[in-house]
Amino acid sequence: MTTEFQQKRGLNFRKFTLTSDKIVVESRTIRKNDKYEVKLDRIGLDIHYQSDNTIAGKIFFGICIALVVGSIFGIFYTTGKESNTWIFNAVLWTLMACFAYFKPHQDDIYLVGGQKNLVFYRDIPNEKLVVEFIERVRENVKIYLKEKYTIFDSTTVEQDFYGRINWLRDREIISYSEYVEYKTRFDTQKLL
Repeated sequence: MTTEFQQKRGLNFRKFTLTSDKIVVESRTIRKNDKYEVKLDRIGLDIHYQSDNTIAGKIFFGICIALVVGSIFGIFYTTGKESNTWIFNAVLWTLMACFAYFKPHQDDIYLVGGQKNLVFYRDIPNEKLVVEFIERVRENVKIYLKEKYTIFDSTTVEQDFYGRINWLRDREIISYSEYVEYKTRFDTQKLL
């Protein structure tokens, strides 16, 4: 089953395609296009939130807009060289306001703890859908790791088997009851 999740903020775009054994990440910004695949066993299960203080940016944007409006009034109420100064100020503060508006602020959720971190916009389209998709990724990672590391046969060395299931239990991929079940099944097969 393939699941797709897309996020767009301004000119930045992220697309995640989740399959049973990997996730394909496409990322586009003004400067760079990226597309790569990550196997599910390389993805961590820990969630980390990171954001800028957006209040300071909003205050700066408001001040820039106020200065632009003030400069426009200055243009209309002055003449000569003073008018040129007001025009320069209006252009300068308009550029600063545009920069403050279009500069992307960081408000992301990271899926960390593995060899590759995945980065999601926290609130695009909304936080609930983002968290639901992250949970789907985490569940697929757990299923993939269970299928990969709990398969054993008569040639499996006891130390390797116990190392694998202990690792799965330590990462909370299997529960204690599943751990006991795998251990019992392995011990039973060794007796046969």
